[in-house]
Amino acid sequence: MARSKYSKFAVIVVSMLLVAFAVQCAPPAAPVAPAEPAAAPPVAEQAPADAAAACATAKDSYKIGFANLTETIVFTQLVRQGIEDAAKKAGNIELVLADNKLDGATALANADNFILQGVDGVIEFQTDEKFGNVMMDKFRQENIPVIAIDIPMPGATFFGADNYRAGYMAGEAASKWVKENWEGQVDAILVLELPQSGPIPAARMQGQVEGLQKNLANPVPEEMVFRLDSKNTQEEAFRVVGDTLPKIPDAKHIVAVHINEGTALGTIAAFDAAGRQDQLIAVSQGADPSGQDEMAKEGSRLLGSTAYFAERYGDYLIPSIIAALECKPLPPAIYVDHVFVSKDNLCEVYPEHASCK
Repeated sequence: MARSKYSKFAVIVVSMLLVAFAVQCAPPAAPVAPAEPAAAPPVAEQAPADAAAACATAKDSYKIGFANLTETIVFTQLVRQGIEDAAKKAGNIELVLADNKLDGATALANADNFILQGVDGVIEFQTDEKFGNVMMDKFRQENIPVIAIDIPMPGATFFGADNYRAGYMAGEAASKWVKENWEGQVDAILVLELPQSGPIPAARMQGQVEGLQKNLANPVPEEMVFRLDSKNTQEEAFRVVGDTLPKIPDAKHIVAVHINEGTALGTIAAFDAAGRQDQLIAVSQGADPSGQDEMAKEGSRLLGSTAYFAERYGDYLIPSIIAALECKPLPPAIYVDHVFVSKDNLCEVYPEHASCK
């Protein structure tokens, strides 16, 4: 029994030694290459899937809603024309146009219509800050990116004026003129503002007043600074200035600062109607063609205006809304560059103006 057990063990050991010897004496096997990964699909085939996964709003072409502030102001007409030109140049944009008519409720109805029409993105130019939250909530629910012109909307990229700086430039220019022509004397300031648009456009009014006051040896007392709600229109500016002038019969040196060109023209007309033209010097914001025409006139009471270059807005706005739809990062605010334009430099800034030919 013991012998049989040892015999079996010896057989097993001898077998193991023979296997080991055979392995060592065999010629080396060719190295096995690591398994190659599955071939990746071509980039051209992979890109759309990646883009869709990374950016749900990216497409080959887009439907963009543009709601204009109004179609009754030269400045906003230029904005719309510039956007139309830039969209045509881009080649992949279908524009859906709307007119907010300087009215928050109309802007809200236009927003609903944009959503109904299935727009991909929105460029919004609306005047009433109280409607901004409601409109933006609607757009966010539909994942529609928004760029807001001049009047901010919560969650939208802001585009437009560097308001305080633009205003300060005009106020500073007014103070220089006053020093040279009225021996630094200002009896009253008229501020043709737009309260309903909130604090950001109000900054251009603050800038104009401070640019003037900080550069006067004798700043105008607060009781002689008249803040008038212009409603952003020439007609309303004419009315409120006409109502104010009889209250300051002894003011002979009056500086008026404005939210836009139309209100400046209304102020000038009111002084003309009162026979007090020589008591006024006005500065404004925008430098649109209506302001350019006025400042170019002989003896005009519009000293000048800070240029916003409305005609170029589309060159910023269309690429920006496309970038937003392609999920590219945008800064929270995109500002235009400003220049204060007067009769002295009008032909340098706008050489195509009729007075320059």
